[in-house]
Amino acid sequence: MSEILKELGLTQEQMTEIIANKAVEQLLTASHHEDEGEEYWGSSEFRELMEKHITETIDAKVTAIAEKHVLPGVEKMIGNLTLQETNKWGEKRGESLTFIEYLIQRAEVYMKEEVDYKGRTKSQRGGCQWSSEGTRVAHMVHEHLRRSIESAMKEALSNANSTIVGGLEKAVKMKLDEIAKSLKVHVNMKQ
Repeated sequence: MSEILKELGLTQEQMTEIIANKAVEQLLTASHHEDEGEEYWGSSEFRELMEKHITETIDAKVTAIAEKHVLPGVEKMIGNLTLQETNKWGEKRGESLTFIEYLIQRAEVYMKEEVDYKGRTKSQRGGCQWSSEGTRVAHMVHEHLRRSIESAMKEALSNANSTIVGGLEKAVKMKLDEIAKSLKVHVNMKQ
């Protein structure tokens, strides 16, 4: 065998590398034929499974690193972050707040903000025809109740309609049966 390789000008290592490359190429590509008889190459099922496995492994490793090193830093940064309101010249106004205190304060303001019947604030609505219907939280509760009641009413009407239709169908069949029984058919034959 080594004599044949020498005649071809190849070493044992080169031949091993050629064979390994060909095997990998055949594992990673699949031959597909078009209707016109032309051959084209695409990904094999093995390659797609390998790529999926590699992607999942990389994603898992990145997530693990982020959870171990990045997220604690972000949590610490958010926990220590303080916000200070300033005027247009950058002078401090009011008291400084932690990020959590700021979020709670903004949530309270958001929920208590006056809105119109569609849940829009005066600045969102624009124009001079805006009229307050109450707070955003009251509007949200009202809308939730409206949707719940509307859904329940639609279901009740659907059930009632199916019951009524079933009852009407039975009544019509019974009446048709009565009419059919009361009819007498006479057949006269002329000779």
